Amino acid sequence: MRYYPDSSDPATRPGLEHCVERALPARDDSVMLGVFLPSQAFSEWPTLAPNSTEWTYQYILETVLAAEEMGMSFALPPARWAGLEGDEIVWRGASLETVTLTAALLAATTKITLLTTINANLHNPVVAAKFGVGLDHIGGGRWGFNVVSGWGVQEFAAMGVELLEHKERYAFTREWLDIIQMLWREGEATYDGQYFTINKASGRPRPMQVSPLIVNAGQSYTGMRFSAERADYIFCYGDQAEKFRKIRGEVASNCGFIGAKAVILGKTTAEAQDRANQIVDQADRGALRNMLLSSGAVPAESADERMVSRDDVYDFLLGEAIIASAEDAGTQLADWAAMQNVDGICLNLFEYRGDLKLIASDTIPAFEAQLAAHGKTYRRPSTPTPVS
Repeated sequence: MRYYPDSSDPATRPGLEHCVERALPARDDSVMLGVFLPSQAFSEWPTLAPNSTEWTYQYILETVLAAEEMGMSFALPPARWAGLEGDEIVWRGASLETVTLTAALLAATTKITLLTTINANLHNPVVAAKFGVGLDHIGGGRWGFNVVSGWGVQEFAAMGVELLEHKERYAFTREWLDIIQMLWREGEATYDGQYFTINKASGRPRPMQVSPLIVNAGQSYTGMRFSAERADYIFCYGDQAEKFRKIRGEVASNCGFIGAKAVILGKTTAEAQDRANQIVDQADRGALRNMLLSSGAVPAESADERMVSRDDVYDFLLGEAIIASAEDAGTQLADWAAMQNVDGICLNLFEYRGDLKLIASDTIPAFEAQLAAHGKTYRRPSTPTPVS
């Protein structure tokens, strides 16, 4: 008995399923660059400081095309479902949904990898697996899955979705990802777990990648261990690199490390510092306070205490940022990448269109030259590698 006509049987369509290697394989001798996309109002900067960055699709498309042109390897849009009210702004009050956004961006690009942020608790795993297959086929294997177990309480409360206790979220996500990867690997799945019961779910076609790229942004011990066990890359702050390497050693993992780095640029360092001061001086402290509360990081009293002085706001927004001329920023990024021994850096910029022009002309050459002094190269993207 045949289940497919010849025209649609995956077995007779080479180049459809499992025909390319995983995107962005790790390489010890190089460092990738990527960009955190400004797909939400005020991006990562809750401030009224002058900024021409927009969350619109056209602006984001131009951002990704510019990043691809200068050799960046990946772009990552955050997933947001509700804004945070501040004293003067609604931070992230508008945002673009990530599956539809990355589908359009993949269709418009040829080399850069798009990392789609998907909340595990909002999508049935069979549906999420199907999303992933479609995106992987649209991009010809240039796609990755940024798995999120849950974050802002107010986002999910607005939808009537209750967040599980922190450790339980990761147990839930393990089952969720088990089902997705079974569908990707075998084309169907039957699963009987604590959170999911799946009966002969279909997953055809399978992805173009043999094993699609998985990234995760776990910050706690539980989150980092999940990343080490289940992801290809953790997406984390650089000061956590040593902690993650110890956790990775505990589970004998080869999960790579992509460090997040805020960069405030100017044509001169003085100009960059002026911009940084504007960001801090016009920051919306109410939005920052509500972000702390929403993340569950601190109780209300502590949130108020952390926003008392200007120095507090500066440390919170810019404490680990590189604030420099575009050329000096390239040198500092390379030194930081070598010191932390990261596989890649995800840049969080302020005024994206102007900053990317400076990065292309001044930062990349300095970054590449300084990496060479550390015995590494700047890794540019290439077309997906066919399965040998």
